[in-house]
Amino acid sequence: MPMSSRRTIVIKIGTNILTTIEGKLDLNSLRNLCHQISDVIEEKKYHFVVVTSGSITSGCEKMNIKPLNIPEKQAAAAVGQILLMQEYSNFFEQRGFQVAQVLLTQEAFEDARHKHAYNTIKTLISNNIIPIINENDTVATDEIKFGDNDELSARVSTLLKAKALYLLTDTDGLHSDNPKSNPKARLIHTISSRSEKLMSLVNDIPNTRSRGGMKSKLEAAIHAAKSGVDVTIANGRSPHIIRDILHGKTVGTKITVK
Repeated sequence: MPMSSRRTIVIKIGTNILTTIEGKLDLNSLRNLCHQISDVIEEKKYHFVVVTSGSITSGCEKMNIKPLNIPEKQAAAAVGQILLMQEYSNFFEQRGFQVAQVLLTQEAFEDARHKHAYNTIKTLISNNIIPIINENDTVATDEIKFGDNDELSARVSTLLKAKALYLLTDTDGLHSDNPKSNPKARLIHTISSRSEKLMSLVNDIPNTRSRGGMKSKLEAAIHAAKSGVDVTIANGRSPHIIRDILHGKTVGTKITVK
């Protein structure tokens, strides 16, 4: 089915929902999300593009290391990317879908090069293949990283003129305070403008597993929303989160900044 005949949804799957407490790849969470996506694709109304984290986690588990520097992280990503794609391929193949790996860096969105990225992704979608996009962690350094793929997912959404971007994380959305440290924190359901007051609500707890955080997600969400993309930050561990968002249920934080 041609790309133009169905709406495109970009789903960013963050490190924290792909990692167990023990620091291993969370296959149960990954399987659930792959099958949720498959359920919706089978209705033939939407295309899906997945932006995923998790390659470094996978590689560290395989190599049995805790990376202390950039070369070790890049080595872990090189090993882990293969393992991560094997799992994506396996879970989607269970539902009859084929996947393709697309590794990008910031340079892919510069000059005329963004056309090549667009054409590749468009061709995959037109052939009913699900693009699995990740930052090319084997060559990217801290100075040029996207930030746990949050910014990458926003750029992909804008590039494809996607209908929606779902930023899936391990919290229900933006709260009045960090819900992990303050159980009384209130979920903010809608954001219609960016302000310093809004950004001051972000109270990220340092996390050695992921590079991003709620601030990174908010900035990425606002970037995509300004380009006309419907953006939702939501809990990727919720068992029916993708369909809940699609059906307009009151879940997560919706960003409507124009």
